[in-house]
Amino acid sequence: VISAFKQVFNYLMIEYSELEMSITFESAIKKQSIKGLPSFEFLFKEVSCQQGIPDFVGLPSAKFIQAYDFSNLSSTESSSIILSLLKHKAGRRKSYIKKKTNISDATLNRVLRELQSNNFILERNNLYYLSVENVPTTDTIWAFELKLSNWKRALFQALQYKAFANYSVVVFPFEKEKVLRQNLSTFTEFNVGVLLFDSKSQKAKWLRRPQKEKPISKWQTLFLLGKISKQHSEEISLLQNTETPQPADHS
Repeated sequence: VISAFKQVFNYLMIEYSELEMSITFESAIKKQSIKGLPSFEFLFKEVSCQQGIPDFVGLPSAKFIQAYDFSNLSSTESSSIILSLLKHKAGRRKSYIKKKTNISDATLNRVLRELQSNNFILERNNLYYLSVENVPTTDTIWAFELKLSNWKRALFQALQYKAFANYSVVVFPFEKEKVLRQNLSTFTEFNVGVLLFDSKSQKAKWLRRPQKEKPISKWQTLFLLGKISKQHSEEISLLQNTETPQPADHS
């Protein structure tokens, strides 16, 4: 019984420590107290992506969300897949999109209509073109994975985020500096950033800052942007509803 109690206690302490680290890390980012990080206009927590759930996703600019606002689209996944296949100057036939995606006819027709009505794509002579303006390359996506231990697991997860992020970073307590330095060459090989962070003082120290690189998957990048644009729209709507004064009850 005592052994089982200790296991539960240790588990709860780990959960609390991870939560504390997450809360204080978010605070430090918002206060812009971590050198080497940009000022994030948007910071999203635990976004469920096609490959993993990063603890935080940071966007230095709102242009991504403005350009890829999926809030009026019924299917984030189908929309992002279709958009990833289209180009500005080279049109694609519906049969080509169907073959590449294996999306059902009913879903394909619905999503194409939605993308057209929301000005993501245009159709000319039975060919579909991308109408969304290119987002400037200065805009970037940062993904963060926070861990108390297990650098191999953290590295694995950070590598998943490279599918959609320009920068992927693992964050550990200062107590893990020795083991991280011993394996720093592995993080360097895969271009993953390593950041030490203290939850109490909110002090941070880079062991390795990642270099910017292009995300591996256009589809997964669009999927992420679609997810966070919907989340952002829902948060704005909730905030507006909360701030709207309710009519007085004269009954």
